Amino acid sequence: MQKMKMNKTRQELANMFISSLQEGKLPWRACWQISIPENSITHTRYRGINRLLLSYIADERGYSDPRWCTYLQAQKRGWHVQLGAKGVPIEYWALYDPELKKLLSWQEAARIRHNDPDRYDTLQLRYRISTVFNAEQIDGIPELQKAKPLIAGQEITAARDRLLKNMQLGYREEGQEAYYNVKTDCVTLPPMGRFNDEYAYFATLLHECGHASGHPNRLDRHFLGGDRSDYAREELRAEIASSYTAQALGLELPDEVLAEHLDLHKAYIQSWLTALEDNPDELFAAIKDADKITEYLMEKGEFVQEKSIEQPQISEPTPEPEP
Repeated sequence: MQKMKMNKTRQELANMFISSLQEGKLPWRACWQISIPENSITHTRYRGINRLLLSYIADERGYSDPRWCTYLQAQKRGWHVQLGAKGVPIEYWALYDPELKKLLSWQEAARIRHNDPDRYDTLQLRYRISTVFNAEQIDGIPELQKAKPLIAGQEITAARDRLLKNMQLGYREEGQEAYYNVKTDCVTLPPMGRFNDEYAYFATLLHECGHASGHPNRLDRHFLGGDRSDYAREELRAEIASSYTAQALGLELPDEVLAEHLDLHKAYIQSWLTALEDNPDELFAAIKDADKITEYLMEKGEFVQEKSIEQPQISEPTPEPEP
């Protein structure tokens, strides 16, 4: 697979990410406070690069509505994008059929893969950039029906126990530090009562379980190289994944907890800045792994899965639903 070019979406995300770190902010903090971005028409939730970019833009611009769509999609519904509205470029991946000379839907590609594997091998993975607008920039769109959190405060303990059991992961509560020990395959957290609230506790648990997902018996990420840069890379994956998972569960962290997260990660910020300025692909690799970790945690926690369209299974890059 040849190296991905820095298209407009990736360039904007990389610039945003680096700028946030330079300002001493965590770029994924928006995911703790903004619902998962979704398409206004299909209600399919965006993933990966698009998810992080749209969450960040929504937080920066003060959008509370998670819905997005293209100008044409809005027009077809009789909605009107406000004059002067600034859209956001997102990636849309599809398979191109050289025989038919057209982009296929993922459903069409899946049928070809099932019925004619040899022809499927001739399909070419391509992307296009689409500009989407937030629902708050669109007149005539129906009022948002807000979803309830998938787990409420009183269900945190049951959700924790289910996740740990299905991951076959050790757990204990003691001391004042949260960490994952790969040698004992055990997560340690301070007692729940020492956290600001149940959601802050569960967010920390998700982070440590994100690390634990890299164990050879799970996703096998080979993250224990031992040097500082390896730990920084793994920390980036676990933090983005925990924010993605909390976002999917509808958990919101208060500002004081987000400030604590920043304090914990200040030691890594310069490492992330150096790595991303030298090679922005480090960011896209981290987001791809974070998507895998999130899917793993959602599955093992037996949480309701995010709505997605049927897609062929390909290794690079992560396909996105149509905008």
